[in-house]
Amino acid sequence: MQTDPPPYTLIRKQIRSVRMTVRPPDGEVRVSAPRHVAKREIDRFVASRAEWIAEHQARIAAAPPPLEAGPEAEELRAELRARVEPMLAEWAERMGLLPVPPYIIRRMTSRWGTCNVKTRRITFALELARRDDEKLEYVVVHELAHLIEIGHNQRFYAVMDRHLPEWRRIRRELNGK
Repeated sequence: MQTDPPPYTLIRKQIRSVRMTVRPPDGEVRVSAPRHVAKREIDRFVASRAEWIAEHQARIAAAPPPLEAGPEAEELRAELRARVEPMLAEWAERMGLLPVPPYIIRRMTSRWGTCNVKTRRITFALELARRDDEKLEYVVVHELAHLIEIGHNQRFYAVMDRHLPEWRRIRRELNGK
């Protein structure tokens, strides 16, 4: 007997496989699926992942609300800037990536940071201001590592291992796993 799937939003796309995300701030379940996959197959897939969905929704519910624009966000931006600058300078030198790449801080909903390899500009999530220095350091090293190796592949992981051997544990903690 099949159980009903949790509620979800279906988005049909030109993709190869079914993908599912649980999105903050309310734990909405979004499923992207190829146009040819039957709705009953998608329902079955979502129902089979009900426990995983519930775990992610509980984690989202327990997290502090996302930062909104305003005085608190600007205070945190200044605090994060004061923490990022020396850390970025130190790690850029250690990793042989001088001059120090430019960076910006912005509100981001699904990533801790990004690196534009062409412009060498790094973007940090404002939410990092609420995390400790170890987590911030992980994101700094991760984004700088993309200036050495663009993708997430074995060479990239080797760069991370060489510079920050505990990165896997820190990433798990940062992502709440």
